[in-house]
Amino acid sequence: MMKQHSKLTIFVSLVVGIGIMLPSAAFAQTGSNTTTPGVRANFCTLIDQTAEKISADLGEREAKLAQKRTERESKLWELAGNSDKSRIDHRDKWDTERTELYQKLDARATTSIQQAAIAKFKTAVDAAVVARRKAVDDAVDAMRSGILGAAKERQAAVDAAIATMKADTDAALVKAKADCANNVAPKTVRTTYVASMKAAREKMKTTITALEKRKDVLTPLIAARKAAVAKAITDFKVTIEAAHKEMK
Repeated sequence: MMKQHSKLTIFVSLVVGIGIMLPSAAFAQTGSNTTTPGVRANFCTLIDQTAEKISADLGEREAKLAQKRTERESKLWELAGNSDKSRIDHRDKWDTERTELYQKLDARATTSIQQAAIAKFKTAVDAAVVARRKAVDDAVDAMRSGILGAAKERQAAVDAAIATMKADTDAALVKAKADCANNVAPKTVRTTYVASMKAAREKMKTTITALEKRKDVLTPLIAARKAAVAKAITDFKVTIEAAHKEMK
């Protein structure tokens, strides 16, 4: 149980990572080089160079983000696959032990009444096993589906925040170029541009911070899985005890 709990914890952490992973601090640094003396003195002259650098910088950061998401998602499915295999292996072992138990019971049956009782017991046990396994599988699937859904929602929100920042960045550059073309003082153009970039970064930072606080969606999903599995185990035990008592 401790090992399975550890796997569940890793699974959840990976899913959350896929959903909200964003180097917001790194993205927030975009455009910070506009504070250098050279850019300050020749802002309008270097506006195209500044735009190209910012675009390339954002593209590089997005590529790294996409790569990390892919790596984490791959690890996530590997973990889920290992967990499923472990559950299947455990069930196979239990099936072997159950078959051996049935064989021992059949060997003890010497009358038709005893044989009928054992046959009824085996039917009840088999049905209970199927019901328990389905309940456990459904609980695991429901938890995974809920967590993955939440992760996709977070990821979409993060991507939207990035897109908004890029749009705000483009708008700031367009305005800066227009101001330069209209002979606005370079110092004024730069001041306006820097303020717009800062506002874009702060907007994204606020969005990401809000997303990071919305982790409470995971708690009820995990709790529901635990409750469903616990009920499946309890129902199984009750059924087995009743079948065993009737067989006696």
